[in-house]
Amino acid sequence: MNKVFNFLIFFTVISVNAQVVDDNPEKLVDETIQKQSSTIESLQVAQEKIDKLDAESKKLTNEYKDTVVEYEILNRYDNQLQKITESQAEEIKNLVDQIDSLDETNKYVLPLLERMVFTLRDLIELDIPFLLDERMLRLEELESILYQANFSTAEKFRKIYEAYQIENEYGRTIEAYSGNININGVNLAAQFFRLGRLNLFYMTPDQDETGYWNKDTNSWLHLGGKYSDEIDSALKVAYKQAPPDFITLPVQGVKK
Repeated sequence: MNKVFNFLIFFTVISVNAQVVDDNPEKLVDETIQKQSSTIESLQVAQEKIDKLDAESKKLTNEYKDTVVEYEILNRYDNQLQKITESQAEEIKNLVDQIDSLDETNKYVLPLLERMVFTLRDLIELDIPFLLDERMLRLEELESILYQANFSTAEKFRKIYEAYQIENEYGRTIEAYSGNININGVNLAAQFFRLGRLNLFYMTPDQDETGYWNKDTNSWLHLGGKYSDEIDSALKVAYKQAPPDFITLPVQGVKK
């Protein structure tokens, strides 16, 4: 800026020298100084405007850069949202297809589940009457949920399958449990011994009454204390109060 001022002063001096010398030299000097002062002030104002414009330019440049960065971030985010939206749309479509397929499958599965429950009832009613209250309660629960909409087809199948597994397990195990038995119109406490699905024996606590379920007549055969020692030994084995041992008891075969 000093170079500009020097040039102006030099130019002003040259201009003054080129003019015809005024009659009043002091006035000429004053006018020259005023012109120089006015020029300097104009330059200062111009410089201030330049500095202000420069600051605004830098501010706008920074804002532009920030805007570009923000745009790139928003653009990437928008692309991610687009991919998520497309993925969700595909997932919804798959779910709808599965529901449609499930409706079609239910046409065949539900009748099958119904037959399974009916078959299970027939099995319990034809079987030896062990744990009858417990087994019938489980069966009634299955029958109750079979037509309930708040249970999914998968849940219904799982419960029915579990019931079949339990019934299947009975055929491969022995068991002892407490209960009651009616003998000649008298309800007596008794201990029951189940041998798989082949036989079911009972004995009263005083061992005066014993018997087993007769498959031929579908009724209890009362033995009046016969086989009490054998049944007692079997009960101890089932309760794990004695090691496994050979026990002599009447066993009925499986009906064909």
